[in-house]
Amino acid sequence: MTLRLFLLLILLGFSACRPVIDPLGKDLLVELQTGACFGYCPVIRLSVYTSGRVEYEGKQFAERQGKASFQLTYDEMRQLRRQLKKTDVCQYPERIPSEVMDAPWSTLTTTCRGQTKSVVGSVDRPKPLLDLENLLRNFADVRGYQTRRGVPPSAEE
Repeated sequence: MTLRLFLLLILLGFSACRPVIDPLGKDLLVELQTGACFGYCPVIRLSVYTSGRVEYEGKQFAERQGKASFQLTYDEMRQLRRQLKKTDVCQYPERIPSEVMDAPWSTLTTTCRGQTKSVVGSVDRPKPLLDLENLLRNFADVRGYQTRRGVPPSAEE
């Protein structure tokens, strides 16, 4: 009986030393956050996880306010992973300067070589970054989350 208990404790000890793997796909794959402009640009956050789950948050001037979520299809996840590889967010500086004063800022965040990497910029960012942002917005837009056109506050507010 004590031999079984000893072996069980050894097995539990070995299992505690294994690296943690995220079997539920809760790791962040990529996130888009948009900033305000002088008008009614929607301020939103789209967080895509390795499971394909997308969390949406409409913060300001967004048609859909608050939090919601949806699931990407297998094909959409393949498309996103290809775009992420093609974009290679790691190659860009953390901030891309802009000459456009009134354009909203966007922040793309992902993981590069085990480190979180964010790139902030406006409408004059390199095309691969804009393409990645547009792909994320398209995923939300086809599900009824308007991410491109802002909504002015109502007269009641």
